[in-house]
Amino acid sequence: MPWLEQLQTSPAMLWLVLLLAVLLPLPASYHPLTFFRFFAQKLAQKVNPDPKRSISQLRLSGTLALLLALLPFLALLYTSNWLMAWPELYQLLLLYLCLDFAAIRQRIIRLQQALKAQQLNLARDLASRVLLRQTRSLSSLGLSKAGIESLWLQFAQVWLNTLFWYLLGGIWLAVAVRLLLILQQEWSIKLSHNRHFGAPASWLARYLLWPGYWLCFLLVCIRLRCRESFRQLQRAPKSTFNLAQSACLASACASLGCRLGGPAVYEAERKTVRDKLATDYPEPDPRHLQKALQAQQQVLHLVLLLIGMGVAAWYLLFWYH
Repeated sequence: MPWLEQLQTSPAMLWLVLLLAVLLPLPASYHPLTFFRFFAQKLAQKVNPDPKRSISQLRLSGTLALLLALLPFLALLYTSNWLMAWPELYQLLLLYLCLDFAAIRQRIIRLQQALKAQQLNLARDLASRVLLRQTRSLSSLGLSKAGIESLWLQFAQVWLNTLFWYLLGGIWLAVAVRLLLILQQEWSIKLSHNRHFGAPASWLARYLLWPGYWLCFLLVCIRLRCRESFRQLQRAPKSTFNLAQSACLASACASLGCRLGGPAVYEAERKTVRDKLATDYPEPDPRHLQKALQAQQQVLHLVLLLIGMGVAAWYLLFWYH
């Protein structure tokens, strides 16, 4: 298995890469994935110029765009691997680049600080850089709720999900899933002009993101509140969020003691009605957003601890044999 071969050569290096991704993240302005986001935006403008075309044409365009975005980049990265003197280090570098959650967290921290200082206009501007939805009319409550949801879901998507697919199938599967997530975000079906064009990427990402959501739920159960997380999951409606998303957000509700979900405006003329989660809890405020940042950091520390223990156990096993 590819992941086993990589761990045999550099288990400690894997743990070091995870630490570097947390402590020394690459700035977004210099990050290669920023270029890929720009490429995805330009590609959508070229192949989806008229959202009024037939549904079949839009979905065909979305499928071809998905292949055109993924295959050349994956082929280039895979070919480069053969040219490297140390391919294992090259693959660990790719993993480091895929774990680019720190930039998202920093934006949420700035949002929380603006809300704490009651600088609502600044908070709305900061939120617009993180959220897809309209932020001009959001109150402090709405910004806090949106910030919590974004922090929790993107941590599961970017960090936990990428790590899961890396350990399961190696770096190439992890990179493919990470690039797919970017395409799903840039071609979000929550916007009317992407409703059918972005459907292929959204459908594929919907299932490949399940492991990250469930890992988040299980880690919160281990580290924070287990019984309450299961209770909120049982109470969660299943019409708006899929089961995995409900589990992820239910764990957030349980650990923070606030409700999430509810209506969201993604375009000026279009309001998306979403189910509410944990209706027996109060609405969130900036203090809950600060608590969410602390809880997410605790879950991250738990992941690093578990992997560190696994690395130590691996070396002990190797030493005894």
